[in-house]
Amino acid sequence: MSRRGLAGPFAAVAAACLALSACMPGNGSGGDAAASASPVHAPSAAPIPAGLETFYNQTVDWKDCEDDASFKCATVKVPLNYEEPSGQTIDLALKKLPSTSGNPIGSLLTNPGGPGGSGLEYVSQEGVFSDALRSAYDIIGFDPRGVGESTPLTCMSPQEIEQTAQAALEPGDAADAAEPQQEEMEEDSAQSSEQAAAELSARCEQYSPVPGIIDHMDTASVARDMDVLRALSADARLNYLGTSYGTYLGARYAEMFPANVGRMVLDSAQDPAQENADNVVDQAEAIEKSLHAYVEHCQSGDNCPLTGDVASGVEQIGQLIQKATATPLPSSVGEAVDGATLTKVLVDLMYDNSAWDILTAALTQAINNNDGSALAVIANPSLVDDETDPQELAQKDARDAANQHAITAVDCLDYPVRGNQAQWDAQAEEIKRVAPTLGAGLGYSDAFCKGWGHHTDHQPGEIRATGAAPILVVGITGDPATPYQWAQALAEQLDSARLLTVEGNGHGAYMRKGECVDNAIDAYLLRGELPEEGKTCVEEVKQY
Repeated sequence: MSRRGLAGPFAAVAAACLALSACMPGNGSGGDAAASASPVHAPSAAPIPAGLETFYNQTVDWKDCEDDASFKCATVKVPLNYEEPSGQTIDLALKKLPSTSGNPIGSLLTNPGGPGGSGLEYVSQEGVFSDALRSAYDIIGFDPRGVGESTPLTCMSPQEIEQTAQAALEPGDAADAAEPQQEEMEEDSAQSSEQAAAELSARCEQYSPVPGIIDHMDTASVARDMDVLRALSADARLNYLGTSYGTYLGARYAEMFPANVGRMVLDSAQDPAQENADNVVDQAEAIEKSLHAYVEHCQSGDNCPLTGDVASGVEQIGQLIQKATATPLPSSVGEAVDGATLTKVLVDLMYDNSAWDILTAALTQAINNNDGSALAVIANPSLVDDETDPQELAQKDARDAANQHAITAVDCLDYPVRGNQAQWDAQAEEIKRVAPTLGAGLGYSDAFCKGWGHHTDHQPGEIRATGAAPILVVGITGDPATPYQWAQALAEQLDSARLLTVEGNGHGAYMRKGECVDNAIDAYLLRGELPEEGKTCVEEVKQY
């Protein structure tokens, strides 16, 4: 498991609602903390780094987006390699949600996490920003370099992409070209991880439109891209809302450009000082704790299929995974649900505890009726998408499959390879110990990156961002992906940070954990008002 974002898990919820007829209204659009807004006052415009004038001074041609004219879309150029700005360039795709007031105080750049989450898809979602924020800012999402509509990392041939799309349209009649890659990544040994990574990275180089992109997807390069985007938005200071990996990206930006930081919120924060292997162990333990919290929630309600105490309920889920691994659960839609798919569903829905009742309904079908249909829909919401052209949807899913290893490229550039085979085996055993139910396949991250073979000289370390404006760090006590202690650590490291604690479960606090959180974040982004020291919000969760 790596740093994760918001785009994937939450996309499944609406489709699952339709399948299970179990929807309730989601969170509101923010409270009254945003009654007014004031711009960030900067004494002067930030200087343009030498040699990058062409990129900082380019004209952005915003046009109505083809999929929705209420948004504006554009493409800008940045250097592939900032050390060679006169060399190869790449494209960054942007999508802007214009201020509803028509009089914005500035732009708000966003990143939903990942690494590899699509900012274009994030700003396109409903209910992810308060009405007050939408009024005050032009909100901009971007696909980071190597991701989505920007110059992508592509790890499948055109023929394999077409085969994958065809397989989605005619299940069972065409080979899924992406499946062998996934199986390779899940091999549970150092040697097999290295070999799989070497083969995969070679394919990514071979099929990417700019083969060198694989060496220039590190977070430092994305942070430099963000400063170009700040300048192109005519903002002297960067206003930013980042979640999950987006908090690491924001912290690295603040480290590199402290004088350019405006109002920055880092939601569900990551500790930049940790090694990759430690991140994986912490995340495995956190996701297993979230599973226990889910089982407790399930058993406290009606119609929970998990009997006995919490430990017994968790054991029953483990038994269901084993059963699905041996004999996939039949489904009336899509493919039968195997153990890997079931595990992914469980992990994804640990991110969103507002959907836990949906998970309970799906598990009830699976346990009581040996029916994986609802789980299949959660795993693949497109199965009940009757609004999008099936061919178009299949092609998009296939392109996403070809780009899914962007997360690997970023992680292997951001973290040096540590350890040896004996240490990697010990780490894998530790993951099995702390996450016996959901930890399968999470080990050997360093072995994989060794085989991947594309690295930088960046070393993890504490980030101070001395001279930066105040930064609001948010942490959830029961976060399954970025454990709360990471937010505490980041807030302690940053010279100008203020920590907002959210007591609850799930991943991503803003517009998900109630008015206390939304009002605190809006007050800072709109008027620069930080919550008081030690501020704690108790989550308000509306179950679907």
